[in-house]
Amino acid sequence: MLAPYRSPDAVETAFDDALTAVDFGDVCINIDHEWFVEQGLPEPETLADLTDPTYADLLVVTNPATSSPGLAFLLATIGAFGEDGWEDYWRDLVANGVRVVEGWSDAYYVDFSGSEGAGPRPLALSYSSSPAAEVPEDGSAPRTGALLDTCFRQTEYAGVIAGAENVDGAREFVDFLLSPEVQADIPGSMYMYPVLEGIELPQEWADHAPVAEQPHEVDPAAISENRDRWIETWTEIVIG
Repeated sequence: MLAPYRSPDAVETAFDDALTAVDFGDVCINIDHEWFVEQGLPEPETLADLTDPTYADLLVVTNPATSSPGLAFLLATIGAFGEDGWEDYWRDLVANGVRVVEGWSDAYYVDFSGSEGAGPRPLALSYSSSPAAEVPEDGSAPRTGALLDTCFRQTEYAGVIAGAENVDGAREFVDFLLSPEVQADIPGSMYMYPVLEGIELPQEWADHAPVAEQPHEVDPAAISENRDRWIETWTEIVIG
């Protein structure tokens, strides 16, 4: 589907010579700090913590068959627990009352207690950048944060369609996406992080949207080979 082209300004070695990375983001569990303070409960920090009965019925995630963040979170659990452990991990999450919805908007805006929906669950699957959207107008700290030990990194790419009528223009557009002007606008327009180093982030991002230092990883080749099987197995375990 894509013609070989990688921008000369590319800053990351992609797994395919037809792709140029243009932005990235970390999919992580978000937490409502104020809810835990009000309830007098310690906050979870890791994926394993989410199976503790202390946090029963507190987590909402999205379906990996219908949601990109949902797939990223499934991959985080596979990266963390491996082929021998991720299925049992999800059985434990089910036993601990995890709620699964079809899309990110439902999880974050309806079920999550830390956003505008003021839902019943103080732990929700979202992005490490999401707390920056919850900064009050007075500039004080948001009530939410991201659990950076639960993250999986998503990188978004651009490429040139094979057989395109205007190949030169397509290549120029890929290059344009890596221009400092576009990269500086990525947080505001895409709510992702720019891939170019040295791009100044909005202040609320610098203060409240850190990236994970060690996100969970799965080899891209393994994802391509096993994605459908993993989703089918997840569906059997979680949905039934």
